[in-house]
Amino acid sequence: MDKLACMRAFVTVVEGGGFSEAARRMGVSKALISKQVGQLEENLVLRLLHRTTRKVTPTSSGQAYFDQCRPLLAEFDELDSAMRLSSTSPAGELHVAAPVTFAEMHLMPVVSWYSSSYPDVTVKLDLTDRFVDLVEERIDVAIRIGELSDSSLVARKLGETSMQVCASADYLAEHGEPVEPGQLAGHSCVLDSNYPGGYHWQLGRKNTPVSIEVNPRLIVNSARAGRELVRAGHGIAFLPSFAIADDINKGQIKRLLPDYASEPIGIYAVYQHRKHLSAKIRLFIEAMNEYFKLNVYHAF
Repeated sequence: MDKLACMRAFVTVVEGGGFSEAARRMGVSKALISKQVGQLEENLVLRLLHRTTRKVTPTSSGQAYFDQCRPLLAEFDELDSAMRLSSTSPAGELHVAAPVTFAEMHLMPVVSWYSSSYPDVTVKLDLTDRFVDLVEERIDVAIRIGELSDSSLVARKLGETSMQVCASADYLAEHGEPVEPGQLAGHSCVLDSNYPGGYHWQLGRKNTPVSIEVNPRLIVNSARAGRELVRAGHGIAFLPSFAIADDINKGQIKRLLPDYASEPIGIYAVYQHRKHLSAKIRLFIEAMNEYFKLNVYHAF
């Protein structure tokens, strides 16, 4: 009995919801998968699966065994990968998740350099503003902006951003420039719905927090879209500095209320805690760290 193979067959059955799907994923016969799971149950003297004609589900013992098996198998895979791959020749698929606007505006140079430097790695980039589950969705590395709540992940800080009130010169010429937060309520505003404060923009001055409720005329779920609307003169917005820093430097957008600053917001690369991190993951994290240290950290 090859216990590791049997464990892998069992985990794949649970993940795939049945023997047929497990056989398809593993590229073997359904009969072999069934045999391996049966051998595992005999060895453990436990019933791991409920089998019916319609579906296959883990027993309570099977679920507990599955929860322990999956990270263990991941450790084996990472160990094999670390032994096979040299630090200069990573290979395989690298699955990266990142917020949409941040990735489109700042991550592409890293991905371009990495892909050119390591042609044997296929980079799968998933752009989404939701917090992905790295384990469930098999993500190797994710970029997260803001407070980190999952203590089971390893986090490497890449830099910081902040929320800034901004508008175009054309808008300010027509409607005037607010000089204190309370005046924002009388202006047309553009809201990025990804901002967790919603209609209440959180500012601060000399360690004193200020919350301003705005009445947006335009609501988008993208900082980049909000930036475009601001540039077109549609109103005042509260946007992350990574989305507007270049426009401010070029004079295309003006930062308003500079004495009122939001709290710094961390930008992190997060990944699963693994003793043997594969070369493809480690090198991508190093590439991001070097790029943002030189190009992004100081700009935000």
